[in-house]
Amino acid sequence: MIPSLPPLADQDTFRAWRADVSRWLPVALDIARSHGLAPSAPHVFSTGTNLVIALDDRLILKLFPPMLRRQFVSERGSLVELGGRLELPIPEIVVEGERDGWPYLVITRLSGVLGAEAWPVLPETEKQRVLAEIGATIARVQCVPPGALLSIEPRWDMFMSADSDGCCAGDPDRRVHPGEFPAA
Repeated sequence: MIPSLPPLADQDTFRAWRADVSRWLPVALDIARSHGLAPSAPHVFSTGTNLVIALDDRLILKLFPPMLRRQFVSERGSLVELGGRLELPIPEIVVEGERDGWPYLVITRLSGVLGAEAWPVLPETEKQRVLAEIGATIARVQCVPPGALLSIEPRWDMFMSADSDGCCAGDPDRRVHPGEFPAA
């Protein structure tokens, strides 16, 4: 029997379902194998918005629940637009697809250490250097023509307006989270 992904309706249901890795890891591994990829040392990343699994030291599988399809569209589009246009490594899309209404990407894995692991042990001068590099990277990214990203909804002005409306209302449930956009 081919494992399947459920049609989850909201973030709370997704978070609860995601917490039990045994529910979704078999599906993720089946997706990888269906593309001829042989996960040699799968590692589940427990943080982040989506389901993220390192298949080995070279590849990452990202599964996006249907309610976060806009995140998939945005990430896919960003990787395509930025590929080869920056002087720093960008993950490359190896495979993309959809299973049970859940879009996914298999991307190359960048080498290095997670920022959450490195940051606490960096001396203050190194933290300042890293922050300056992050700022310079943001500036370089903003110089890349947006191309097809301009057609992705919500438009930035609408996103920021909805985000600030949620903040000003003081309602944490109205706050916009990455990849989401509140209903009007």
